[in-house]
Amino acid sequence: MVLDGIVVRPRRKTKTALVWLHGLSSRFSSGQPLIRELSRRSARSGITYLKFSTRGHDRVARDRKRFIGSAFEKFEDCVLDIRAIVNFAKRLGCRNIILADHSTGANKALYYLYKTRDRSVKGLALVGPLNDILAESKRIGRAKLVKAIAIAGKLKNKNPLALMPQNYGIWTSRRYWSLFHPGEREDVFPYYNPRAGWKELKSVRPPIAVIIGSRDEHLDRPAKSLIEVFRAHAAKSKSFSGIIVRSAGHSFIGKEQELAQSIISWIKGICNPPSRSSRASPA
Repeated sequence: MVLDGIVVRPRRKTKTALVWLHGLSSRFSSGQPLIRELSRRSARSGITYLKFSTRGHDRVARDRKRFIGSAFEKFEDCVLDIRAIVNFAKRLGCRNIILADHSTGANKALYYLYKTRDRSVKGLALVGPLNDILAESKRIGRAKLVKAIAIAGKLKNKNPLALMPQNYGIWTSRRYWSLFHPGEREDVFPYYNPRAGWKELKSVRPPIAVIIGSRDEHLDRPAKSLIEVFRAHAAKSKSFSGIIVRSAGHSFIGKEQELAQSIISWIKGICNPPSRSSRASPA
């Protein structure tokens, strides 16, 4: 498995790396304006910037003789992808890893920390961590989603790689089930369920930042209210920062400077904390 990517290193040696994970069906080269902003600001701040494709890049891709891409991806494989990128950063001399991630990349980063307890990860920035189930229900309607999940369940029991009917998009039955069936391993932000355990987020000890656009089209409530839900379940983290990027949508298009500045400022804060530590005030 080959994961393409980009690395931007500051002029002076550094032990800190910002590892950015892309979202669903995206790739390492997507979002050029944000890549420019984050890589430049990282380099100026003495931080190595890395962004690599996971095996879930694009909707459908090929690796040698097999199909990969988000349609065919097995969610749990994200642990292998992230570990490979983190190990690469370590080979560059970086021992303090900051995981920053967008959309479904946030699901992967949180799941990775939950499964590995990787001590080299010193901070976790969840950017646009919206629930896929709610987003899909909003897009196609709850009744159609319930029907689609039932179809995915029947298909995957026979063949996990069987494709869903065309009107549900290009997905294998396994990935559709993983994305949209409540309670699956991918469902790490279950704010639609007031009784959910949030075991993944509750396990995280490094500092956490949750960054949401105030006009994210997938929101089911005000951004500030959603951030408070995350805050309530991040009790074991050393610190929690809730950041709202005003007037930004889910992809933060046109708001790349504000997003990059927020991330770098947060990294500087957790890498150079004040003498008396305290949890961040509500956003």
